[in-house]
Amino acid sequence: MHKRANVTLKTVAATAGCSIAVASTVLNGSRGNTKVSDPMRRKILGLAAELGYHPNSASQMLKTRRSTTLGIYVQPKSWRSLSNDYEMAIFRGVEQAARDRNYNLLVLNISSRNLPDICAEKIAESRIDGVILIHSDSNAEWVDRLLRVSSNVVAIDQPAEQFGLSRVVFDNRAAVELAVKTLLELGHRRIGFIADCTTHGVDSRLREDAFLDCVRQGIVDADPALLFNRTRCKPLPNIEERYCELEGERGFRYLMSLPEPPTAIITYNSLVGVSVLREARRAGIEVPRDLSVIGIDYCEFTNFIDPTLSVIDHVLTEMGRAGTEMLIDLIEQKISAPALRSFSPLYRPGNSVAPPR
Repeated sequence: MHKRANVTLKTVAATAGCSIAVASTVLNGSRGNTKVSDPMRRKILGLAAELGYHPNSASQMLKTRRSTTLGIYVQPKSWRSLSNDYEMAIFRGVEQAARDRNYNLLVLNISSRNLPDICAEKIAESRIDGVILIHSDSNAEWVDRLLRVSSNVVAIDQPAEQFGLSRVVFDNRAAVELAVKTLLELGHRRIGFIADCTTHGVDSRLREDAFLDCVRQGIVDADPALLFNRTRCKPLPNIEERYCELEGERGFRYLMSLPEPPTAIITYNSLVGVSVLREARRAGIEVPRDLSVIGIDYCEFTNFIDPTLSVIDHVLTEMGRAGTEMLIDLIEQKISAPALRSFSPLYRPGNSVAPPR
């Protein structure tokens, strides 16, 4: 049997010897009381493939009033783009879930140039059924405007609650506690922490606060000097600079210049951790023999450095998948907004951690 041009559902049904309703149930997922036997289902699917049948998306959209397309939006800002490891890790999960649920993706901006109003415009035009926000600012006014157009909005890795906004979040506090626990079990108590010295976003602030709580509670050495943050970083790096690299350099030098340096350092992200490893090598300090280092957030490139960096994984791909499934469930009215799902951290051991000497 050869593929034909302009094969319709009626053609497939006639060839299979069934009603159009039966063929539609199998090929288009039509809802109703039509029951289809497994042999007939296999026959219809086989014939559709042989004939080259493709569902008419325009017709389906008229029936369901859905485009089966999801928008992806990254808020314009320095160091935010789908070409970055962070956003791409989330996007991989988004793509997997969309494929599994038979939805298309419309990327609304590649390098964060389009303004946020494009999200509401595409929903209003019925070009997309909902939108996934990656790296949006906490409680941004434009998100409130978007939610007034549609509640089919999910922000991935958005730690701050915003009225009406569905979110997939990461337990930043648990990530620091897991890093501390890992080092304590190896025998470390004098543990330093390098915090965000630039924008001081909600997630990085939560990580810094979690470490300070460990200090206050005496879980680690109760020395406030072991925290390197904005107050000790001079000069403050500019957001346009390679600030993670600078934070690692300055944080390492500060901590190792203390009268009693730490035996281990936790960095608020893995890029800072890589910078610490480089500075340790330059200073002749061997990791992990002389100093242990753990970074928060996993990036693939940490496997290509020596020693490999031990990290607390942010599980971004899993969060991207979960956020997409949440959005589709909102669109299909299987759940109500605002929805929330939280992910716990995962320890990925590298070669940068060992018991203190």
